[in-house]
Amino acid sequence: MDEYSRIIIENHCRTHSNTKKAALLQRLLKYSVSDREASDYEMCQLQTLIMREKNQNLKAAMEDLDAFLCL
Repeated sequence: MDEYSRIIIENHCRTHSNTKKAALLQRLLKYSVSDREASDYEMCQLQTLIMREKNQNLKAAMEDLDAFLCL
């Protein structure tokens, strides 16, 4: 996963710490550096977030995370 994408997602999670979106993104970021795999439900939630996202930088970062987790 691109480091720039990770920084964008981490910044979003810091500034929106009390949202379900931030909680999911933080959990998926942890999965990207560990041996755990995201569940199908979490990946479906990520896809929904990607489709709804209006911020193009965050959307691209989430797409990068999705591609990395699907390897």
